[in-house]
Amino acid sequence: MVSKIIACFIFCLAASVRAETAELDENPKSRVVGGLQAKQEQFPYQAQIKWKGDSTYQYLFCGASIIHQRYVLTAARCVFNKWPSELYVTVGSVVSEWGWHIDVQRVILRDPYYEWDGPSDVALVELMWDITFEVEISPISYISGINQPEVVNASGFGWPSFAGEVSPALQYVTLNTISNEECAKYWGSRITADKICTMPKEGKGTCGKDAGGPLAFYGLQIGIIGWTDFECDSGKPDVHTRVAPYANWISNIINGRFNPACSEYTRV
Repeated sequence: MVSKIIACFIFCLAASVRAETAELDENPKSRVVGGLQAKQEQFPYQAQIKWKGDSTYQYLFCGASIIHQRYVLTAARCVFNKWPSELYVTVGSVVSEWGWHIDVQRVILRDPYYEWDGPSDVALVELMWDITFEVEISPISYISGINQPEVVNASGFGWPSFAGEVSPALQYVTLNTISNEECAKYWGSRITADKICTMPKEGKGTCGKDAGGPLAFYGLQIGIIGWTDFECDSGKPDVHTRVAPYANWISNIINGRFNPACSEYTRV
């Protein structure tokens, strides 16, 4: 595949895709960080982004969510320096090594000048072929507007502890959200209007390799898992990207509508 960088333009019009409901766990018990193991079909929208490496060395480096038969939603930090030919996406299993593996056709950033930990930490990954939806594989609705819920579910195959190995099974944890004003007391000007923060507690939170995965409220995706303190579970808030400010951008791309007023950055 010939690699190139092209500039495109888009206009924004909202749409939604079918939601699958996942229960919020009100009382996590086990020691994502401090998560519970997910059941098959509990988070059918969960996806993994993996680096191909070579035949003997392939690994997970980010999460994602299925929002369309041809697209998964993830964080810009996961793919801004990656070529599609280096990547594939896995869907349909709560076991990291299992599932359906699909090659990547395009990586699309909302902000062509994305900077680490800055705003617009959102990206779409276009797949080489359509996902076949079934009980274990289905999209999550991304929303254009909702009041910030008090609790959300974070799910992923990331480190269960700082500098650990990725989890072999999908984990999830219920977290409390906090206001951006409270979050800014820890992270200052890095907390922009498009952020949503969750506060780790009792050894529970997000960690390395969870980035890009869904932050959900009863089967609606309200956030994209972002970044946390380097050591994870340090008592500082975890910082994520709100989906609502980008819902129109997402809808426009997956529905093939374009407008010179909005730009995108694409790698093919």
